Amino acid sequence: MSKKIGSLIREMRKAAGMSQMRLAEKIGVSYQQVQKYEKGVSKLSISRLLQIAEAFGVPVTSFLEEAKVTKVAEAKTPYSGLTDEEAKLLMLFRRLKGKKLREGFLEMLRDIVRLSEYSR
Repeated sequence: MSKKIGSLIREMRKAAGMSQMRLAEKIGVSYQQVQKYEKGVSKLSISRLLQIAEAFGVPVTSFLEEAKVTKVAEAKTPYSGLTDEEAKLLMLFRRLKGKKLREGFLEMLRDIVRLSEYSR
């Protein structure tokens, strides 16, 4: 399971355009330790996994659902219905700074959708 979670960490980090060094700074470890987490060499504590999820702006269940961990009496999160792609899109959107930039991105996305519908 450590390798699955590690590969998810690497995937999310790359999707966020974040270096191992930047993630390491955000969670208070060395970049070598981030490498070990991503390779599944070092085991992750729940508290460290929570820090990583917070650094990406995603719920910790994003890692656990993918690793097929069974939930026990856990409250439903507002993101539980999202696919991995939707969660990544939301995570990246939240990293955009400024209202005009977010509005521009949404307009661009609307145009892409219109083009894809038009080209059918």
